[in-house]
Amino acid sequence: MKKIILLLALILVNFLALASAYADTSQKPSPMFEVEYKKVNRKEALSKFFEKYNSPLKENVDTFIEEADKFGIDYRIIPSISCMESTCGKFLIKNSYNPFGWGIYGDNAIYFKNYDEAIKTVALGLNKGYFSKGHDTLEEIAPIYTPPNSNNWKNGVSFFMNEISKFE
Repeated sequence: MKKIILLLALILVNFLALASAYADTSQKPSPMFEVEYKKVNRKEALSKFFEKYNSPLKENVDTFIEEADKFGIDYRIIPSISCMESTCGKFLIKNSYNPFGWGIYGDNAIYFKNYDEAIKTVALGLNKGYFSKGHDTLEEIAPIYTPPNSNNWKNGVSFFMNEISKFE
């Protein structure tokens, strides 16, 4: 019986000690619980990234960001796809304004009026065909976007996303 009383007394003391520790709100939280964040200037990061690669897409940075925000996707993914597919818009079918390889297979090709139209179309297509269906990682997107070479494509897009991050 003494052992039970002693055990209950120890439990009660521990409970009271914990309760008083949580009740003391005058203490500041431990630094290990503080969360730090970095505000990213996405326009500046994309501009510097495209500048580094001497890309004609530098003039369309606002559209990349607007479309990413519209669909709630990482702002780096669409520019990175353009870099993987056309070396950031430098090598593409003449007058196609299609730096994404969007709808290009065999003798078929999709032409756009300008880069903004291409960005908007691809963002919408990615949202409808991938993101809204739960395919929101490069590992899930790659086999659908480019089945014959999905691993290389995934690694390339990932490389360019990391390159953009260096300017954040």
